[in-house]
Amino acid sequence: MKRYADLHIHTCLSDGSDTAAQALALASKNNVSYLSITDHNTMAAYTREAWEAADRLGLRLISGVELDTIFKGKQFHLLAFGAGTDNRRLIEACAHNARVQEDSNLSLLRRMEKDGLDVREKEYEKYEIPPGRGGWKLLNYLFDAGMTKTLLEGLKYYGQYGVDSDKIPFVDLDEAVRIVKEASGVPVLAHPAEQLPYNPYEADHTPFWSALNELLETGMEGVECVHPLHSFGLQEELAALCRERGLFISGGTDYHGAFFSKQKQTIGGQMVGADLVGRLIDSVAGKG
Repeated sequence: MKRYADLHIHTCLSDGSDTAAQALALASKNNVSYLSITDHNTMAAYTREAWEAADRLGLRLISGVELDTIFKGKQFHLLAFGAGTDNRRLIEACAHNARVQEDSNLSLLRRMEKDGLDVREKEYEKYEIPPGRGGWKLLNYLFDAGMTKTLLEGLKYYGQYGVDSDKIPFVDLDEAVRIVKEASGVPVLAHPAEQLPYNPYEADHTPFWSALNELLETGMEGVECVHPLHSFGLQEELAALCRERGLFISGGTDYHGAFFSKQKQTIGGQMVGADLVGRLIDSVAGKG
């Protein structure tokens, strides 16, 4: 019987809508054997209850986190697998990223309030995201304040006010790679085609591969080859590159539950065969 993996999912502990327990149950229902919860800048999902639930369901749970990083003035996402969930430096890096991200959101809210929009910082401070919705705090607050008709519509304010995620002082990519390795983890570049323009209909993809090589030179040990944003052809090319260079191959759905409803993705939906990512799974066995 073929086994499947999903090494990129999010829960309500970052911007997904499902609890860790719900995500584990869905993985089991969808015949996923290997799962990694890669919440943004937090490993809070890895509780004793989560590990025990995974065991009961017959799931191999692999510790993971998705870190926001900056490289040459641009934001990139780094997946860390098998790192110790109690590693001090990794926890501090997560906390730093979460703090500067929220500082950016709060700065946007203050500018909106100053311009006379019907938002209040004091209300926002007390606000809590309703269970089962997903998304981050500011998007939910704007929705419940009547400023948007949907959660994702709130992104328009980021554009109107010129909020640029590349300007947020996230952890430097080189430093993040070092931290992950020191925590006995495997640093993997997440969905490169999201940050690096790749058009499958263009003949010359040299800029993409050149930029990718620069990123890999930071000490990256793998690439997320299979992802909803990657065409089948790109997935094959990335996997071939990894095999040629001895890098780990990773893949997943980037599941966010109800938050990204238009994505129509579910845990296990990318059909990532465990054999494809087997070297990565074996390398982090028993870690976390």
